[in-house]
Amino acid sequence: MIKVKRIDNMDILTHDVQRLVDFYHGTLGLPFHLPYQPEEEWAAIDLGNLTLYLFKSETGAHAPRRTEVNAENAPGLDSIAFAVDDLDAAHAALDGTVEWVTDQQIDWHHPSGTWYRYRPFYDPDGNMLYVTEPHPAGAAA
Repeated sequence: MIKVKRIDNMDILTHDVQRLVDFYHGTLGLPFHLPYQPEEEWAAIDLGNLTLYLFKSETGAHAPRRTEVNAENAPGLDSIAFAVDDLDAAHAALDGTVEWVTDQQIDWHHPSGTWYRYRPFYDPDGNMLYVTEPHPAGAAA
């Protein structure tokens, strides 16, 4: 049996690498994992616990946008969620620079006591992302 250690990387294919670099590195302020060379038409963004690669694609149309309601979406990879300490501060920092999926934050509570506050938004290609404020069961409020 294979012993998987962690998620190392994930990829987003795009028609416009620079536009996504401007968003992930510029708007969201995420650092590069490897030096970015625009002429190579790919970038490696450091997400802290994994690397997000942005690669040039020259075929097809982007998949339809997803919504925050899982049952409305086709099977497949749905979103990327970024944990934040303060959802209100993240919302204030991003407001006006991102396209929000919903008009308000969402609260979700699990019977175990773990709960989340979150809000979804789109990157320039229409991929759905979240800022989420996790509250594990038993953690200090």
